[in-house]
This record gives sequence, C-alpha cells and structure tokens, in this order.
Amino acid sequence: MEISGIDVKDLVEKYGTPLYVYDFQRMKDNAERLKTAFKSDTISVDIYYAMKANCHPAIVKLFWENGFGTDCVSPGELEVALKVGVNPENILYTGNYESLKDLSAAFKARVIINLDDIASLDRLLKVGKPERISYRINPGKGRGKYKEITTGGNKAKFGVPHEKSIVAYENALKAGIRRFGAHVMTGSGVLDEDHFPRMLNNFLDILGNIRHKLGITFEFIDMGGGFGIPYFEDGEALDIHIVGREVLRVFKKKVKELDLGNPTLAIEPGRYLVGDAGYLVSRVLGIKESYRKFAGVDAGFNTLIRPALYNAQHPIVIPGKENVEKKISINICGQICENTDIFAIDRMLPPLEEGDLIVFTQAGAYGSVMSMPYNLRLRPAEIAVINGKDVEITRRETMSDYFNRINL
Repeated sequence: MEISGIDVKDLVEKYGTPLYVYDFQRMKDNAERLKTAFKSDTISVDIYYAMKANCHPAIVKLFWENGFGTDCVSPGELEVALKVGVNPENILYTGNYESLKDLSAAFKARVIINLDDIASLDRLLKVGKPERISYRINPGKGRGKYKEITTGGNKAKFGVPHEKSIVAYENALKAGIRRFGAHVMTGSGVLDEDHFPRMLNNFLDILGNIRHKLGITFEFIDMGGGFGIPYFEDGEALDIHIVGREVLRVFKKKVKELDLGNPTLAIEPGRYLVGDAGYLVSRVLGIKESYRKFAGVDAGFNTLIRPALYNAQHPIVIPGKENVEKKISINICGQICENTDIFAIDRMLPPLEEGDLIVFTQAGAYGSVMSMPYNLRLRPAEIAVINGKDVEITRRETMSDYFNRINL
C-alpha cells in the first residue's frame, strides 16, 4: 500500500507505529473540487476551513494558502490560525457557552464573532461592542451520521432556538450594533445531496422573518458544513457538485424573494477536506482465540476514539494482503484497559498474524485531534506527504512531555 507514492512499510520503518499520515495533495484536490462546486459569477462565496476537524498548524496553513478562511471554536484554535498567518477578517469565531476569556480573545483579535446564545451578547458587551455580530441559529431540525454528532434540533446544545432568533437580533440592535451575519449548522457527516439545499431553504425563511420584523439585512449567511465522506459500508461519496449547484440556486432565489439584500454565502467544510486524506497506521501485536477472535493492535481509543465514542467504523487495509481472497471474521481491538477499546467487530479481513500492519483509512478528521495519553499510551507522530516526500510535522509524544507538566 502506498500513500501518495510512498510505501506504508517504509514510513513505518522510519517513524514506527502507531502513526498518522496525511496526504497533502489529496487535501489540495479536495479544496479545489469544493471551490469549483461553489463557484458563482453572481454570488460571493466565502469558505472557512473548520479547523476543529484537524487543527494541525501545517494543515490550517495549507488551506489558508489555498484561499480559505478559518472557522475557530476556541481561543487555542484562534491562536493557531493567527500564528500561521490567517488574516483576522478571514476568521470566524463560533464558540458555545463562551466565557469572558473566550469572547475577549475573539474581540481583541478583531475576528468575526458568531454568538451561540442570546445571553452571549450580554457577556460580549462586558468585553466590548463589535461593529458586527452573527448568531448561530438552531433551526429546530438537524441531521448527523450518528446521533452523537447531530448539531441541530431540539436535543442539540447549540445555537439560539429559531423561535427566539428575533429577540437575539433585536437585543443587538438595542445595543447599537448595525452590521449582522447569520449562521446555521446544516448537519454533520451527511451524504444526502438534497439535505443541504433543503436546510438552507428553511434557514433563509427564518432570516426572512427576522428581516421583515426588524428591517435588518445580513452581510453574510453561513450554512455551516456537514459535507460527509463515506466510511465503512457507506456506499457512494457525496456529489459536491450537485450540492454546490443546488445550494447556489436556492440561495439566489430565496435571497431575492425575501429581500435579504446582497449577502455573501459562507460555508464551513472540515471533514470533507481532510477526512479521506488521513490514515492511521498500526501494527498487530497478538491474535487471541477467546470467546471471540481478536487481533490486538498498538493503537487504541486513545489514538482514534471515534469507534468507541459513537460506534464509527473506518475502512481497514492490510498492507501486503490487499489481494488475498480468503477472509475471516475478526475483532480489532487496542491495548487500552476498557472494553470499549474496539475498532471493529466481526470484520471480514484477510487472516492476520503478529507483525502485520493495519491501516485505518478516512482518518484525517477527528482523529489525532481527539487523541489523549490515557493509560499513558502516548500520542503518535504525524507525518505529511508533501510533493512525494515524507515530513514529520508532529514528533511522537514522550514520557518527558508528560513529566514536564507535573510538579513532584
């Protein structure tokens, strides 16, 4: 198995396992495909990379250099974006349950602030009054590949309920703010092309009501992200060109019908840009014939938590055995002392042996960024393949790193 022309076995020999590997050319290709899908001669479109998906500075910088702004959710993410050179006017800050410290960081950086709640404005005004604000609105509906990542609807913790959105903007007007944006999160990991224009249509109706009642216009309307990638047994990939075409059509039509002015359309892709460009390489440590057949590997949910957190399933490749026809049912687990440390159950794979490499694909989003040193199994190195060469962008964590934070 090769990643952008480099054999996985060579990477393992050089850097060890477990190991995250990123194909930077794939990220660039994803970015270009997205820009093409949302290109318009009549509508201004801003794209913000949702760095929560993978906040590595080298990756944030890559998308900035390819024409994307950055969507941040914390002061730490904001600091990374600024450090790699992203202009403040190209940064959208969307927190939730924001502290005064959070809001102060965003206000002082002079980035676009997107508030999560009506009460957020009261806290922000203790810090200062920005020229422009946006609210994240919960449209009362939501969709996610897993219920744990559904970010809209009556069970979601995010945003201003759409029934209260007029009050939110009315309060901003009373505070003397005159420039506005609006934000919604249309879903997470969605592979249904029809979902996005449908959610945008509903959101624009909500904004039309605000416009009618308060007379305000919106400088930008942000439909969030949620563009999915196929994982194990998911079937076909999202046709982003259909999504872009239909979203632009709905946007143009409804903005005119509802007299919303001349707003910019904003989108916030994360997973779509980095998910299929990342790989987690691990090694089989042992085969156990227990009540079930297990292959234990040197990655665990400390390395890739998605399977344990919401039963996400990643495709698996066994380098050197891609063409083996014989398959057996086996469970893949890690070394963490928790019974939820299971990557796959009854997965049909080639017969495995100690020492085999095992590669989890589609691991570029919500992988390394969610890793942790539980059981003091330390975090892996991260490698970028750039122009056919491997570059270590994060060294492997050591016990010295751990002890440096400890006062004995």
